[in-house]
Amino acid sequence: MDSDEVQQLSLEEMGEKAQKFKGETSQQAETNVELIKETKKVSTKAKQAETQFLKSLKSFQAEQEKIIKDAQLLLPVQCVKCNSYIHSKKDRGSAAQTGSCFTCYTKEKEAETFAAESKIKKKQYELISTMDLSDYEEWLFDDEMGKRCLARIIAKTKAQGYDYKPWQISIAASAWSKDNYNQTSLEDTRYIVERVRIKELLNYIPVSPDNITTVIDSLKRAEEIRNKNNPVIEKDNKHWMILGGIAGVSVLIPYFFKKR
Repeated sequence: MDSDEVQQLSLEEMGEKAQKFKGETSQQAETNVELIKETKKVSTKAKQAETQFLKSLKSFQAEQEKIIKDAQLLLPVQCVKCNSYIHSKKDRGSAAQTGSCFTCYTKEKEAETFAAESKIKKKQYELISTMDLSDYEEWLFDDEMGKRCLARIIAKTKAQGYDYKPWQISIAASAWSKDNYNQTSLEDTRYIVERVRIKELLNYIPVSPDNITTVIDSLKRAEEIRNKNNPVIEKDNKHWMILGGIAGVSVLIPYFFKKR
C-alpha cells in the first residue's frame, strides 16, 4: 500500500471515530439534559416542600399565639403598680383608663392633691404671719372656739394670782402668739397659746388706760385750782396749761404702753 492509500484509510478511520465520538457526545449531552431536568424537578419539589413547610409553620405559630392570647384574656388583668390581679369592674375600668387599679390611682391623685393643698396652706400661713396685731387677734379669738381658748387663758392667769382685764390678756396672748407663730393651723396655734406659761405672757400685757385717765384728771384739777387762785392770769395762761397737759400725756402714754 502506498502512502496515498494509507492516508485515505486514516481519514476514513478518523471520520468513523469522529462520527462515533459525535454520537457518544450527543448521547452524553442528552443524558446531561435529562439529568438537569430531573435535578430541576427535585429542586422544585424541595422548594415547594420548603414553602409549604414555612406556610404551615407560620399558620401553626399564628394558631398558637391566638391560643395564648385567648388564655391570657381568661386571666385577670394585673395592676402595673402594685402587681395585684384586678377582678372588680371598678378596678378593670380604672386599669383600662390609667393602667392601674382604682386603689393605686386614687392614692396617686390623693398625693397630688395633698401636695397642692400643702402649697396653698404654706402660702396662707405666710400671709397670716404678716397680719397686723388687731387682725391677728381677730383671727385667733373671734369665733366660738377662739373665745373658749381665750377663756382658758384668762382662767389660768387668774389661777396664778394675776388680776388683768380680759382685753389685756387677749392682746397679750395675741402678741405672744404672733411673735412665736411658726406657720401652724388655727387649731394648732390655739393649742400652743393655751399652753404657754403665764409668765411669758406678762411681758406682753398692755398697761390699763386708767392710769392715763388719772393723770389727765389731775391736770384738770390743778388747772381749776390755779384759775381760782389767779383769775387774772386765767385767760392768758389757759392755753399754756392745755399745751402742758397735752405734752404730759404724750410723754406718759408711751411709758404706760411699753412692755413690762
